Amino acid sequence: MADSPSAKRWLPLEANPDVMNQFLWGLGVAEDEVQCFDVYGLDEELLEMVPKPVLAVLFLYPITPQSEEERIQQDSELKYSA
Repeated sequence: MADSPSAKRWLPLEANPDVMNQFLWGLGVAEDEVQCFDVYGLDEELLEMVPKPVLAVLFLYPITPQSEEERIQQDSELKYSA
């Protein structure tokens, strides 16, 4: 189904606050209510630079064969432990 000409395809999102803002606003999110910013680290001093309140954090990272293997392994471990 994913290979059919009419199938919708998701393009990778660029890890750029301006691009993310345009994407969210294009989806209909109100511009005066939501805005994306870079987070340079999880240290307390760096988190202080992020405007408040924070509604969400998006982690963007490349998917590799190794990360997919690890995800599948974690999924199966969670299924068997439940």
